[in-house]
Amino acid sequence: MLTSLQVRAFAVIDALTVPFGPGLTVVTGETGAGKSLLMDALSIVVGERAGADVVRPGATAAEIVASFHVNGYEAATVWLDEHGLMAGDECEVRRIVAADRSRAFINGTPVPIQRLREFGELLIDLHGQHEHHSLMRRETQRALLDIYAGAGSERAAMQAAFAAWAAAATRLRDLTENEAHRAARESLLRYQLEEIRTLAPLADEWQTLNESHRRAAHVQELASGITAALDRLSDGEQTVTAQLAEVQNRLSALERFDSRLNEANGLLASAALEIAEAARSLNRLSESDWGDAADLAALDTRLGRWHELARKHRVGNDELPRVWQELEAEYAAITSGEQDPEALAAEVGRLRSLAEQAAAALSRKRTAAGPLLAGAVTTEIQRLGLAAGRFEVALTSTELSPNGHEDVEFLMSAQPDSPLKPLARAASGGELSRISLAVQVVLADVYQGPTLVFDEVDVGIGGAVAEIVGQRLRQLARKRQIVCITHLAQVAAQGDAHMRVSKETHGARTHSTVAVLSDRERVEEVARMLGGLSITARTRALARDMLHG
Repeated sequence: MLTSLQVRAFAVIDALTVPFGPGLTVVTGETGAGKSLLMDALSIVVGERAGADVVRPGATAAEIVASFHVNGYEAATVWLDEHGLMAGDECEVRRIVAADRSRAFINGTPVPIQRLREFGELLIDLHGQHEHHSLMRRETQRALLDIYAGAGSERAAMQAAFAAWAAAATRLRDLTENEAHRAARESLLRYQLEEIRTLAPLADEWQTLNESHRRAAHVQELASGITAALDRLSDGEQTVTAQLAEVQNRLSALERFDSRLNEANGLLASAALEIAEAARSLNRLSESDWGDAADLAALDTRLGRWHELARKHRVGNDELPRVWQELEAEYAAITSGEQDPEALAAEVGRLRSLAEQAAAALSRKRTAAGPLLAGAVTTEIQRLGLAAGRFEVALTSTELSPNGHEDVEFLMSAQPDSPLKPLARAASGGELSRISLAVQVVLADVYQGPTLVFDEVDVGIGGAVAEIVGQRLRQLARKRQIVCITHLAQVAAQGDAHMRVSKETHGARTHSTVAVLSDRERVEEVARMLGGLSITARTRALARDMLHG
């Protein structure tokens, strides 16, 4: 659910924050006041294209921030979790549009515009001009039919079955195309593995091997160096230990004259302990087995062979163990039964059959639901002012795809003697919004989708039809959050909340503002919509009746 919209430096808007609640929110205002700017801001914040012309003159960038409560809305929470963007029950979407570029953020994380658009379709469903209308898209029409048909499990099974078949078919194609090279590759792998298995390089062994070689190559140098160090520390005539003890004794004798010598003497005592420990460590090393010439020769041989194989496989020395594992895996795959062309072809056939079965199950659901959806929507659009309107759901057979074996297209005819046509060619912007409203009303009991935003839903209607449109919006708003930009009092009176857009001019600057109306202010606004410039006691009374009747 949309909870707030913040807009800054956008067109004629300086800065405003608009709160939203559940149910039906109606937006009204004089013609040209900027009502559609809210529609534009919502479309841009969820991923529609935006150019530098939306930035308010004098500003460097426009910023739009929409906040949503997503707890309980599974589609949005699953998407956020899959993309690592989940941040509790609330979600913030931000869009910044500047002259040189546009940036988008979801819960503070930068995202590509395409990803924002993908997520935005889960949050807001816009019903305005043709180019922004979700009902125009074939994938939306197919999804709505599947929802009405209760075909969610069949749709998921179809997509999974198609993916499994397509993956197996790709493996078979690759195997078939590479069959001529398989035997040569197997022979080469066998030769390479015979070489590398004799070495059997272990992970992290390269560093240890080099350290062992350095020790073995410098046995005499190490032994003589350690012996000399022990002589100086503790074994010779003038050892560091003896000299240090002499200094400590002298300082101890002087401490009775100046207590400040205590610190220095303490440090010398600590040094004596460290030197003694160092001497013990050197003693242990002097007793170690440093190896002999045979060990050095073996290490030389292993290092040389290791380096030779790494160079042959064109990798760093420390990467040779990884190469070995990869060669073993590839050889196992080539020589296993899984790579047998006949077995894989049989598996492809089996998976194709399962995909066809899944497609048939989905087709049965769609074929049965199509006429029912068409009949229900036709009844509803006729109530909404399209008295002669007919709505149909056309299914066209196609090649097998993740969506099954058919395309879905919604068709419409506004006149009894007019042929059925796709919605884009059969309906105006206002008619299209009413058709969408009709579809959503029909689906209300089975579909808990995103926030619905309607613009132009009341274009070209009035009187009783306008009242029915308002009632249908209010009915739908019991189950979905709806924002409706309207010019008609009959629709505005049905709102759970009411906002008024106003335009003001100060000097050379014009700006639009949005106000949430109180009950008294709603009466005045509905009266204005009824009576225009002349608001009388009678129009106010009629407005009260519409709001409270």
